[in-house]
Amino acid sequence: MTHSLQLRFAIALVVFAISSLSRGADSTVQANDEKPIRALIAASGEAFAKLDAHAFSMVFHEDADFTNVWGMTAHGRKAIEEFHRPLLEGDGAGPIPSFKHAQLKVLDTRIRFLRPDVASVDATWTQTGAVQNGRDMGFRKGLLMLIATKQGDDWGIAVMHNMDLPVTK
Repeated sequence: MTHSLQLRFAIALVVFAISSLSRGADSTVQANDEKPIRALIAASGEAFAKLDAHAFSMVFHEDADFTNVWGMTAHGRKAIEEFHRPLLEGDGAGPIPSFKHAQLKVLDTRIRFLRPDVASVDATWTQTGAVQNGRDMGFRKGLLMLIATKQGDDWGIAVMHNMDLPVTK
């Protein structure tokens, strides 16, 4: 092996070793950051169970956006809280659904880091007991798609879209 080829091979090994170490460090950081992101999902579910629109809004950043399964939107933490209050406190007698007696269950959460401080999150869910127009809405299944971002040391939801999925039997 010529000296030039040996030198290139040695440089390639060093670059590979450094990149491997870097990926290992990134994956450790990402594993640590998965916990607070999963905690955001858990906190939102707990807030729903407690019918607490304020607690639900607190998982969002101050300037967050929320879109529900019908395409209705709310911008900002306060608007997200007010948007969810009738859903959590209402009786479902009219067109606004009520989740007062609903059971929400998160089935699976998948996290993909786009950058160390930005994660794409998909969380599938099921719900029973929701009422709209005085009638039980039946078994529902859906997907929360969100972007979580880290501001300082804290993770929060920057954007959340909720969608219904087809229910297959």
